[in-house]
Amino acid sequence: MTRHVSETQVRHWLDETAIRRVTTHSDEDTEFNVQVELSQLPVHVIKEDEFDPVRIVGRSGFDTERTKDLLRDDQRRGELLEYIGPMLAATPGFYTFLDPDGESCQLRRAETVQVEYRIYPDGASQQALMDGIMSIATSMRYVRNVVAVVGARESAADE
Repeated sequence: MTRHVSETQVRHWLDETAIRRVTTHSDEDTEFNVQVELSQLPVHVIKEDEFDPVRIVGRSGFDTERTKDLLRDDQRRGELLEYIGPMLAATPGFYTFLDPDGESCQLRRAETVQVEYRIYPDGASQQALMDGIMSIATSMRYVRNVVAVVGARESAADE
């Protein structure tokens, strides 16, 4: 049973057939912050302190004007939430909508959705790490695809 998960251990557990790029982000507030790329999506594996859980964090932005307009429209926002809500709820961990300052907010004001899964030291393993990374990336990809489809429908309806 693992009691402390180090950056070295995390890097050893990463499946190189699935992960394409691994970069380290220096941050004084963390023990480590490793960004991995899975299917062209960045996912961070973060640990604040020695005995804290390993956090697997993905973010997907609502950063285009078209997407922001979509979120401001009650009907379209509701349609978007109908699609992404079940996927976000089924993703291990939790999700939060974030405003431009990184603060938790309602979807209407969101600029980003953050999905986070935590692996605690007594449950840490290669399987748990890779399952977490793949689940977060799958959720991010789904959100991006749905936003693109719903946004395209809105554009087509406007024409």
